[in-house]
Amino acid sequence: MMTILLVDVVDADAAILASALRVEGFDVIVAKTAKDAREVLTAQPVALTIIDLMLRTEGGANGLELARELRLGYPAMRVLLTSSYHLSERQLERADCGVSGFIPKPYDLREVVEFVRTKVSAPPSSRRLWCAEPGSGISARFPHIETLRTASADDDRRR
Repeated sequence: MMTILLVDVVDADAAILASALRVEGFDVIVAKTAKDAREVLTAQPVALTIIDLMLRTEGGANGLELARELRLGYPAMRVLLTSSYHLSERQLERADCGVSGFIPKPYDLREVVEFVRTKVSAPPSSRRLWCAEPGSGISARFPHIETLRTASADDDRRR
């Protein structure tokens, strides 16, 4: 059973998503703070962490900064961001937080579960976002990103 860490201060959002993922066979641990999340990660392996973008850490940092910290400390783990504020692919690239994707709130639980299932089976560097969006133009400046996107799309077609 794969373990998912859900870091969200909104109890209702976390409870609903955690329940849906548990029904699908995932082991889900909910943490309300960055400190709690760090404690979980030192105690057991986690395949994927979902962090609310608006999370505030002890030092006043936000969910993006926690995502950066976790991607550096746990490179094999996938990290997703979630928020009621939408982030485009370009914004995620510019934030340079290394996340594997973004899940907008409010959740469509069936779609989120399928998205999470895809993410836990894809390489950690897979950055296919939740929604299909027009290209950001970043790949023209960074050709290796287009190679990653093409490989990810090929993997998705094979499934």
